[in-house]
Amino acid sequence: MPVSAPARAARFAGRAVAVFALTLAVLFVLLLGAFSLPGAPVRENIARSVPLLQQEGLYPEFFGFKLFQMDNYTDTIMLFEAASADETEPLTAMMTATAYNVDNFETLQDDLGDYLAAREQGKTGADIGLEPFSYARYWHGYLIWLRPLLLFLTYGQVRVFNYLVFAVMAAALLWQLWKHCGRWPAVWFAISQVAVTAFFAPHQVQFFTCFAISYAACLWVLAKPRTAAGLAVGLVAVGVCTAFLDLLVTPILTLGLPLTVWLLDARVPDRTAPLRRCGAVLGGAISWGGGYALCWASKWVLAGAVTGQDIIGDALHQASVRTSADSWHGIQLTWPNIFRFVFDTLNGRGLFWPLVILLVVLLAAFALCLRDRRALFGALPLLLAALSAPAWLALLRTHSIQHGWFTWRSLGVTVFAGLAFLHAACSPDAGRRRLCRWLNRKQF
Repeated sequence: MPVSAPARAARFAGRAVAVFALTLAVLFVLLLGAFSLPGAPVRENIARSVPLLQQEGLYPEFFGFKLFQMDNYTDTIMLFEAASADETEPLTAMMTATAYNVDNFETLQDDLGDYLAAREQGKTGADIGLEPFSYARYWHGYLIWLRPLLLFLTYGQVRVFNYLVFAVMAAALLWQLWKHCGRWPAVWFAISQVAVTAFFAPHQVQFFTCFAISYAACLWVLAKPRTAAGLAVGLVAVGVCTAFLDLLVTPILTLGLPLTVWLLDARVPDRTAPLRRCGAVLGGAISWGGGYALCWASKWVLAGAVTGQDIIGDALHQASVRTSADSWHGIQLTWPNIFRFVFDTLNGRGLFWPLVILLVVLLAAFALCLRDRRALFGALPLLLAALSAPAWLALLRTHSIQHGWFTWRSLGVTVFAGLAFLHAACSPDAGRRRLCRWLNRKQF
């Protein structure tokens, strides 16, 4: 007997709630375990890492290019949290995530060295004039692996470890894409990751997190054929992991990349039903967003209950700042001001009209090479996936612009899904046929 729609919805809701609760519980226990580890060996290896950070500076740039800028500032805060994790009992330390804040942030790495020397003498940061700062609105789940690694490795060696993990995951993913989706999807994925310089991600703990989650999610998708409902339930867990482990760097990667991989998987049923696949994309996005938002909100509630601080108020304020108009370099970040800034910048360098002409040419080439309406309709799910990154960056426009030197890597989703969309909707042969017909009409 067929299962009714309400029964299917109830069953899905039950599975989603169970997956959410289980994922959050496992991550909670793992993080509590990380905070329970002995602190002396961790601080010893962090102390060995301070000279490297001091040598590199807070924001080193590769090739002197802003989009290749690293972020030792945030990674130093992570190391501060790893070093201070045993100042109080594990649960309180886990909820407060204490680092040390100073008026002159440029001395942060020196302050880390001073803090470690003070702890060696049995003192705390406050004893030497450092101001404790509770970063409680995030879960800081990256400490699940960072703190255990620091028992044995310096920060520089953690980078090497991250690169090894990244290389293994990337190679496995490319192989699985080639095997289950075909040669071209593997090529498009490789192009997208090179385009957003994913090879720099393991250099920073905070950059690496979302790439690792998204690659793991893609491998999970490809492990066996997934139904739309199965994908959505899995994306609940991915959303929870992203909110728990990430510091709002490139979270949309963990949604957009596995969604695109699922759309390209040749084994997935209903590949010829574009409306169903569009529904699966939207349903997956809602599931991921639900897991992401509820996981993050759960930290605000728990941290507020344990610490007595107004974590919910602070988090809501920060969310408002990141999604609404704020200032950047003296510019109020309203949409008219943003468009005016882009126009003035491009026009001042003589690039605006050439780029407009290029855009018109590209749109004309797209229209010329379009296979047919059916192909365009069939490619719409991929277009939705491609637009997820721009939509996310627009939603968090203040954060996206202020931290554009790393948030731009979210566009790896757009490149990957966009190339797949163009391949599905367009054909050079169709363009040549239309061009030949047009030339023949002009000739005769």
